[in-house]
Amino acid sequence: MNEKETKIISLNSNTLADISQVGGKGYSLLKLNSLNLNVPSGIILTVDFFEDWIKKIKNSSLYNEFIFQLSKNNNDCQEILNNIKDWCLNNLTLSSTDKQNIENYLKKLFPDDFNKILYAVRSSSPEEDLSGASFAGNYETYLGTRFELLEEFILKSFISCIDYRVFKYKLEKGFDASDIKIAIVIMKQINCDVSGVGFSINPLNNDYDEVVITSNFGLGESVVGGIITPDEYIINKISKTIISEKLGSKDKIVKLNKNNGTSVLKQNCDKQKESSLSKEQIIEIVEKIIDIENNYDTPIDIEFGIENSILYILQARPITTYNKIPEEFLTKPNEKRQLYFDVTVGVQGFEEPMTTLGADVIKLIIHTAAELIPGIENIDNLKECVFDGIGGKLLVNFSNVMTKVKVETIINYASNINSLLKETLTNYGKEYKNEKVCEALSINIFGLILRIPIKRIIFPKFFAKSSKENLEFHMNQFITLTKKNVQKDLERKVPISITFEYLINDLIVHFRNYLIPVLANGMIGYFKLNNLFKEYIKDNSELREDFNNLIKCFPFVTVLMGLDLYKLSTYLDKEKYMNKSQDEFYQDFLDKKFPEKFYIEYETFMKKYGFRGERELDIFNKRYHEDPRTILDQIYSSVLKYDENNNPQLDFDKTNEKRPEIYKKLRKFAKEKGFSTKLEKAYFLTVNFFQYRESHKYYIVFIIGIMRELILKRAEILLKKELIDDINDIFKLRMKTLSNILQNVDAYTKEDIYAKIQEDNKYREIITTWKRQPVIFDSRGRIFSHERKGSSKKNQLIGDSVSYGKVRGKAKVLKSLNEKKFIPGEILVTKATDPGWTPLIINCGGIILEVGGMLQHGALVSREFNKPCVVGIDNVTEIIKDGEEIEVDAINGIVTLLEREE
Repeated sequence: MNEKETKIISLNSNTLADISQVGGKGYSLLKLNSLNLNVPSGIILTVDFFEDWIKKIKNSSLYNEFIFQLSKNNNDCQEILNNIKDWCLNNLTLSSTDKQNIENYLKKLFPDDFNKILYAVRSSSPEEDLSGASFAGNYETYLGTRFELLEEFILKSFISCIDYRVFKYKLEKGFDASDIKIAIVIMKQINCDVSGVGFSINPLNNDYDEVVITSNFGLGESVVGGIITPDEYIINKISKTIISEKLGSKDKIVKLNKNNGTSVLKQNCDKQKESSLSKEQIIEIVEKIIDIENNYDTPIDIEFGIENSILYILQARPITTYNKIPEEFLTKPNEKRQLYFDVTVGVQGFEEPMTTLGADVIKLIIHTAAELIPGIENIDNLKECVFDGIGGKLLVNFSNVMTKVKVETIINYASNINSLLKETLTNYGKEYKNEKVCEALSINIFGLILRIPIKRIIFPKFFAKSSKENLEFHMNQFITLTKKNVQKDLERKVPISITFEYLINDLIVHFRNYLIPVLANGMIGYFKLNNLFKEYIKDNSELREDFNNLIKCFPFVTVLMGLDLYKLSTYLDKEKYMNKSQDEFYQDFLDKKFPEKFYIEYETFMKKYGFRGERELDIFNKRYHEDPRTILDQIYSSVLKYDENNNPQLDFDKTNEKRPEIYKKLRKFAKEKGFSTKLEKAYFLTVNFFQYRESHKYYIVFIIGIMRELILKRAEILLKKELIDDINDIFKLRMKTLSNILQNVDAYTKEDIYAKIQEDNKYREIITTWKRQPVIFDSRGRIFSHERKGSSKKNQLIGDSVSYGKVRGKAKVLKSLNEKKFIPGEILVTKATDPGWTPLIINCGGIILEVGGMLQHGALVSREFNKPCVVGIDNVTEIIKDGEEIEVDAINGIVTLLEREE
């Protein structure tokens, strides 16, 4: 190309130019034209075209003042930028050569009427990369421009790159805010009869196989500018059928002026009731969208216009705000969709995916458990069986599960796990059930009976005492022996994958022999109790309270941890710390200023629970013994709230003392209703065995904690040899990869290790780009959400009650346990909780969770400590603002935002 051709490029050119010269919009239009799509003709004034203008600006005193402000880290540059724009309007003009070149190009494109037609003058950012940053809406576009006014509007479009909003966006995205560059597209103005926007993926639910089109009569500014509610069409890309059609208000349209520019006009009433697109036009747009998406090889959105029944593509760009599904989750467009439930979000409430190593650890645990208990050899194959840990996600494939277990049976228990799971399976379960039975999930019942102590499950009363004694003895022995064996393996440098496999095998055998009998009977009893009273407690508050007291305050291991933590706070003087900060409190702990008895009990606490912590299932996360500040902050809150009349240990003891009396009262009610015998059996199972509900997790977390210590000690060599930059990089590897590296350190270079990290961590890198972490989604990307539960008041949110009660207070919105200071009595608002949150729950006034069910950790602990708890409100951590006054009515499942208008 000669100098002239580098400054002006025809949109009809068959060659793609550098995006740094033509900008994102210009590049896209050139690419669309190369695909033989109907793109309006025009030219691009490249970045080089404006070289003289940019030099003049940079040589001005105003620009030097602007640079000086930036050097002082002064981001408040709006006034000086406005002054520069005014200076440009008065001092910049096109040279005669540039004017002539523009005219010559337009004459070639429109030889008969180049000076009669109207043009659109559109800015094109060279900083756009088509996949990340998008300057859409920041720069100016001018429509319906006459030829003789092009210079004026080229200048106006050019100076929009100096606008304050562009400056702020550049700062936010890490661009050079002092740089001035822009390209401008001049294209024939299409006088659209209808125009709009199309998406090759449904932006609302992320469905890969749905096109969404919004449109209105007239120019597209009424749609993209939000002037009206447009018509909306959702179309299935595979069958080309229209799934839904919603006609918008369309009370206004944007039309071209006869003189110059556009006007917003009132729409004809009859037109408002018409569909702006015919079925044939919708299908034509869909086909173009599919063609463009296939060529871009990524989901895209387009702008289109229709003039005299001719469809024009005015723009296309990649969609950057969607959940890209890794290929291991994905099915082809014509294949049966699979329904996935994400345990990390739906049960654990993780805001971010687990680390690659963390998910791999859990995957290995579940693989071993499935192999040694029900005899399923390949449970960790997401498509062929039911589970996998990929990219930091722990996914369950319910499409396969439903081929072996009745949908109705799953739904019956789903609400105990997650309320959205129940809702989704109720509405869509049969639609997602695979036709072919998942044989990989088959269980040999006879083999299972031989493997587990079945007689202890069949005859629970006879074996109740010995079952519990066996569990306590053998699990304590397991912990003691594990600590010794791991230390030996560390000294002998046994491969960490071998150590882990040995530990998990040993743990699962212990579970099979000793934990399953008590856990199975406890869950059977609890579910039977709930089913017996479910219908009666709905409208009977007294009965509901009695039943709630019957099934709460069991000695779960996490509840006991919370009580032990509370006990630590009782050794400290409340008055002494009323006016001290958390930092001062922690410093007193470090300086040994607490009573001696506190430190003795603290050491006992750490021996029992030191391997636990927030997000404890992920081996990446620190344990209490590594970061005692976490625990000390919770003790600090307990100290401030300490009150003999508000004593969780006292409440716990009293509830257990009163349980026989409450049972007697409920048994009388059951006798009147004819189910006293069933109640007696269910009650026996619950009071004897339900306390072990969370024991399996305690021992799993123990293994994860001790493996974390082992891995960190072994990985120190990688830092010493400068083979990694950060010790946390090891958590981006899978277990076997890390084990091989640690066994053969001298065989690896730094580049080798980071190549392995890139390979092992690639799916997590994809998932961390997700704008939302869904609880349930399918193999074509569709995300499921709660159907909106209506309320007569706009300041109310409706969810599900999992712990009854009513409370008012200030909201404390937390995305992580120690994100900010928690004041006792505040209402905890978060996604979900794990055992690491137990101490905080003791001190809160009530709880609101985005995800969860009756048996989710937050629900269990809230019932134990009489905390009203509502779950299942989508996006609640964004809706409720930190510090606002709210009411939690966990009798009716209503959260009221008291400071907002009804």
